[in-house]
Parts: sequence; C-alpha cells; structure tokens
Amino acid sequence: MKFVDLFAGIGGFHRAFTSLGHECVYACEIDEELRSLYTLNYESATEYTFGDLRASVDKVPHHDILCAGFPCQPFSKSGSQDGVLDETRGTLFYDVLTILERHRPEYVFLENVGNFERHDSGRTWRIVRRSLAKLGYDVQATTHMASGGSGLLSPHHFGYPHHRERFFVVGRLTPWDRNVLPVRRPGSAPNLKTIVQPVDELTIADNAETSMSAPQERCVNHWNEFLQRLPSDTPLPSFPVWGDELDARYPFEQLVPARLPKPDLAKACRYRGKKPLTTAELLERLPAYARETGPRFPGWKVRFIRQNRDFWNANRQYLPLEWRSQLRSMQPSLRKFEWNCQGERRDLWDHVMQFRPSGLRVKRMTASPALVAMTTTQIPLLGPERRFLTRREGLRLQGFPDDHLLPLSRGAAFRALGNAVNVDLVRLIAASALLALSQDTGEQLLAV
Repeated sequence: MKFVDLFAGIGGFHRAFTSLGHECVYACEIDEELRSLYTLNYESATEYTFGDLRASVDKVPHHDILCAGFPCQPFSKSGSQDGVLDETRGTLFYDVLTILERHRPEYVFLENVGNFERHDSGRTWRIVRRSLAKLGYDVQATTHMASGGSGLLSPHHFGYPHHRERFFVVGRLTPWDRNVLPVRRPGSAPNLKTIVQPVDELTIADNAETSMSAPQERCVNHWNEFLQRLPSDTPLPSFPVWGDELDARYPFEQLVPARLPKPDLAKACRYRGKKPLTTAELLERLPAYARETGPRFPGWKVRFIRQNRDFWNANRQYLPLEWRSQLRSMQPSLRKFEWNCQGERRDLWDHVMQFRPSGLRVKRMTASPALVAMTTTQIPLLGPERRFLTRREGLRLQGFPDDHLLPLSRGAAFRALGNAVNVDLVRLIAASALLALSQDTGEQLLAV
C-alpha cells in the first residue's frame, strides 16, 4: 500500500512502514536539515519530499495510509463546530484533516506525546476524535489507565530498552472488528546493555562528545558517597531528595518565608551580616522553590519538604560537615537526587542516570529514560560506561539502523531523535492494525 509521511522528522514512520513492504509517496518536513537528511536516508525520497505542509498540500497524491506525528497546537474554542474542520482551523491538524477529506485513505496513524489525551482537560483529544469520526474513521487510541484504558504504549512494554510512553491513534474507514492496538507483554525484560557500544568501537569524536564535565562527575561521586555513608539497612527515599532541606530552618507549613517579618526572615535564611538586606535579597538565600509569595505552599510541596526534613534529621549524623559543605557548593539542580532503584546495589556507576532540573535521577540499567526533544541536557548517562549515550546508541534506542544519518551537531541529532517515533513500536502497531497483512505476518512480528 502507499503511505504519506507528514511532519516526517528523521523518518520513523517511513522506516517502519517500508520494512513491512509499503511505499512512501509523499513526505513533508519543515526543518531544512532534517528534510535534506530524509532524502539521503531514503532512496528516491527527493522526488516526493517537501517542506511546509501548507505550501505543498496540493501535491499530496492518492494514498492508502496517512501517518503523522502531528504538532499539538491549541484548537479554537470559538468555532461554530458545524463543519468537520471548523474547530481546528489555523492549526496543522486542520491540514491533516483536509488531506483525509480529499483523499480518503483507508488508514490513519497518528502519534503524539503521552499527555496528549489530557491536553486542555481532554478537550483537544475530543476534538481530534470527533473530527476523525465525522470523516468516517473508526478510531482506536491508547488511553491512560487513570482514564479507564489499558495505558499508553512504550518500547519497553515489548522488550525494547527504551522507556518512552506515547499516545497513538489508529483509524480506518472500514469499522474495526477487533482491538488492533498491541497488548503489553507481561514479563518483558529489556536490557539497556544490548544497545551499548563497546569501548573499542568508539571514535575520538564519540569519546569527546560523550564525556562528563567535571561538575557532573563530582555530583555523581558526591551522591555516591551519600549512598555509601548511609547504613545499609537505612531505607532510601522513594521521594525526591532535596539537599537544600538539610539543616534548613525556614517555615513551610503555616506560611511561606516571604510573609515573615524581616528579622525573622533573616534568621530563617541564616543571615548574620551587618549590612541590611531587602526581603528580595534575603529570599535569594533560600532555595528557588521556597521563594513563593504565598500565602501558603501547595500541599504537595509541604509534603515533600516535611519528608525531606524528617529524612535529613534522621540521617544527618552519617554525613560529615565536609560533605554538607560540598553539597551547598553545587549548583541547585545538582543538589537534588532521585533514587529509582529500590532493592538494587547502592552504587550509581551501576545504573543509568539523567541530569534533570529536578535533580540527578537514577534508574536501573534495563531501559533508557525517554530521549526528549526540548533539551539536550537530559541525555542519559550510562553509569557502567561512565559516559553519556552516543549518537549510534540513540539510533538503536529508537529502532533505527546504525548507518542512519543524523544532523551534524550532537544537540540537533538528539533533538531529532527525541522528536522521532520509535520504529520498533510503530512496526508492531502497524503489523497489528493493517488488515492487508496476512495474519501469520502480524503474529510473527508481534512475537518478536
């Protein structure tokens, strides 16, 4: 069958559908570098690859399958809701619907971020679903368990070492006669080590761009010392550890520090200097999360602060003054710590880590945290290798072959990977949903 690849990125949909024997007849990608790479990665793509969808919508040929990892802009709240396209006018999804209305492909496959179902309190998804239904599509979609569904889909649910939950929609003009979304495989045991490149395979450039900075290495070693100094029978917190709460004195339960009289605020901030400081200057001496003007902290923050104060009070004795002093010298995001490896060996270099605004997050070496497009500061750190992911490992996490071309800069390469759909997961969904495939082929793919 023939398919179109909208908002194509580096071509995850293309890779998945062509591996099943289908033919791409149109692709669009507005980013010039990604569009150029698309034509290099896929033979004959130059003939049918365009930039802005809105400028080339009339060039879309007849097709059987429409694929789109579509952007999620806010939809209109003032539309008349009389026409199929009315509420989406002015968005790129409007153009997707225009193509569906004009060409009537039998199948539609859509992908978006995991939270799409809940965007704008669920209103965005209701508009999308209603719009597809008005065009005659019978739609199935992943649904959060909290919404009564069976949950989102992620590669790690099927044995692939990437924890990346996404929202998928499959639609067909002919009504479905069964549930076509693949079911999670209980007991799947992904292993992140399966995608790791051996040391002798790394180039000089790989080593240079995956190395840790000195502050990052100090941070890991500092929190490792924390783990080793605690008695082995001391339970590690399941909540985020906030280092700024160690020896903190500011009030947090009945009022916020900003509401204190200035002398009391100075005491809460431990300011003993002779120079008078303004309230704003005093608040700058507190953690950023404690500078709210009130009247009170939200309940979740009060709970986290209380948990941290109790934890530090119970374990301060194991942490020498030198360790505490070094902690305070680190930048704010490095003073936070999240241990998601309960029951595992307490050595950070055994696990996979991420430097996040919420702190140093530690997970088991079973699956990589999701690659994200918004920032390159959260590229996973492979503890056993003492380095960050390579580009090739990023390709493997997303199901692409090692020789797939990526943007030249590391930042652009990982942004592209963070925006991509996972090839392995899309292939599973397509194998299950496309009834043109033989039942045997679908079953074989789902058994991989």
